[in-house]
Amino acid sequence: MFELSVALKYLIPRKKQLSVSLIALLSVLVISLVVWLVLVFLSVTEGIERGWLQKLTTLNAPLRITPTQHYFSSYYYQIDSVSADSGYAYKNIAEKALAGKTDPYTPLEDGELPPRFPKPDLSNPVKGLFDALSQIRKERTDLVYQDFELSGALMRLQLLRPGNGLPGEETQGYLTQASYLASFPDRCPRLSSLLLPPTEKDLNHLLFLASHTTDCSRQDTHALAGRVSGKTKQNRIVDLFKSVKIKRLKTKNSFWQLPSEWVPSGEVFEGIAYSRNGSIARIELPMEKSKALTFSDRRIKIWKEKSGFILEDNQGYRQSISIHTPILIISPLFFDVEKTHLSESLRFDVRALVQGISLKGNVGIDELEIAQADLPSHQKLPSINEEKETEVFLAKSFLDNGVMIGDRGYLSYASTTSSAVQEHRLPIFVSGFYDPGILSVGNKCILVPSSVTRTINGSSTSFNLDKTQSNGVLVWFDDLKQADAIKREVTALLKEEGIDSYWKVTTFREYEFAKDLLEQFQSDKSLFAIIGIIILIVACCNIISLLVLLVNDKKREIGILQAMGARHLSIAAIFGSCGMAMGVLGSILGTAAALFTLHHIDQVVQFLSFIQGHDAFNSTFFGKSLPGTLSSNAVTFILFTTPLLSLLAGLIPAIKACRLRPSAILRSE
Repeated sequence: MFELSVALKYLIPRKKQLSVSLIALLSVLVISLVVWLVLVFLSVTEGIERGWLQKLTTLNAPLRITPTQHYFSSYYYQIDSVSADSGYAYKNIAEKALAGKTDPYTPLEDGELPPRFPKPDLSNPVKGLFDALSQIRKERTDLVYQDFELSGALMRLQLLRPGNGLPGEETQGYLTQASYLASFPDRCPRLSSLLLPPTEKDLNHLLFLASHTTDCSRQDTHALAGRVSGKTKQNRIVDLFKSVKIKRLKTKNSFWQLPSEWVPSGEVFEGIAYSRNGSIARIELPMEKSKALTFSDRRIKIWKEKSGFILEDNQGYRQSISIHTPILIISPLFFDVEKTHLSESLRFDVRALVQGISLKGNVGIDELEIAQADLPSHQKLPSINEEKETEVFLAKSFLDNGVMIGDRGYLSYASTTSSAVQEHRLPIFVSGFYDPGILSVGNKCILVPSSVTRTINGSSTSFNLDKTQSNGVLVWFDDLKQADAIKREVTALLKEEGIDSYWKVTTFREYEFAKDLLEQFQSDKSLFAIIGIIILIVACCNIISLLVLLVNDKKREIGILQAMGARHLSIAAIFGSCGMAMGVLGSILGTAAALFTLHHIDQVVQFLSFIQGHDAFNSTFFGKSLPGTLSSNAVTFILFTTPLLSLLAGLIPAIKACRLRPSAILRSE
């Protein structure tokens, strides 16, 4: 404690030691700046990596088990193609798991097998795999597994839009793209984190589509050829809003006619009157009482009485006008919904403010659009169609192409018949969007029910995917660090069953489509950590300069302490403590600055984007916002490295101080 108290005394700024104090302050600031930079960078990169891994392991799972070529060439797989009980067709893993017989072959019914047909298997590879996973799940309750299947088809979507907002002026386009199809991983525990929640824009689009039939989207005919009756449209709208709570509405156009029954008696409005043929044709009301109206010759005041409206011009002249005179709100008007009526038609009891005056009334949905709705996160909006269409989820990149929830179309695939290749069209309905992460293949992948991939793979001749990658089992668990351990468990159990040659077990770090990216990202982190250490070493060199000056300045005190019996180790500890104290102080200040920066990371990104003139970070790679959580690993690294380097920097001056002799010091003084 004595050495530490002396060290702190030396570090306190004094007027007589101005040069030493300035160097000490500069050294602490440089260390703080480096600590801040390293903490912010490592925290952001670790958060980005964590987000990438979460997206990668949500859709693709942290562990994937796929059949090997030995599986597809085995008797167990090949026998279905020559068995009537299997429909003379190969079966995927899900169908194999549900099959009642391991060997569906019946010699009397199916005939003789080809000469080089594989020998019968002694085990059931699929059953053995699922038994092994079930056994592991008894010990690891967080483990979830599900079979998956990939396929491909040509997707064609009809993009039907309102145009100018008037009936009969709709615009229509088509989006065509060859796409991968992946079976929907409905057992995935974190799937909801990737699904983008629906918005009010999607609700308004579904309202627009409610008046159109579904067959046009599959026959490539014009949308106007298929309108539904008013009764059907109303039923669709009512069904849609049974699961949605509307909170706010707004007018579709800037000019909205205010119903006369909404206007409260005695309340005075300011507006502009327009005349035609000597009579008032219409009155326009701004949302606020504008000062600009003061200088208008047509400025009027208007209020409601029992007999009708009373109009007063800027000269004070009053006249009565008809209760049916159009009164238009010239700005978009927002309504707070007080009650929704879901009977034969969808109507709302609403409240609005115009010029500070409260208006109440009842409106229908055709006159307005939805401004705010209570939509639970990741809730799937219901289909507005009577026909049962296949609901699909598209990658969020389709949003940039103008696709919206509710758009309809079809998946086209071909099947071979006895005489020709025939096209099939499977009607689809866009039910939502998901975030596929940064993998390029994800932007072309559509999530569909497993029955779709099974049907297309059983009949399609358009897409030839690698069998060893297009079917398998996904395994999810919470702790990604346990991936290698679970892989060893699965492999050991498969080996015990004698079916390890049928299956290939890979962790997420071994996926061919992600391995290079993860390795490069880890290399970048390690490289920056090394650069950070080098910069810290350079920053700590200031401590050496400071303490050398301090030793020269405190020679007399060092000599007195040694003459009083202080040991060389105590003298070294004093100056070594000075170096460590500066490192600790710099670490604390840098950590505080990093916390502040990460808390306001969005503002920092906006500032950088403003300087560059474009987005500083591409949302495709980094998401809508950068991670703002301080990394515990980075803090541990800094709090260990910085004081240690500062202590080592203080050793050189400390050794010099130890070698000073009291007699020589006092004689020189």
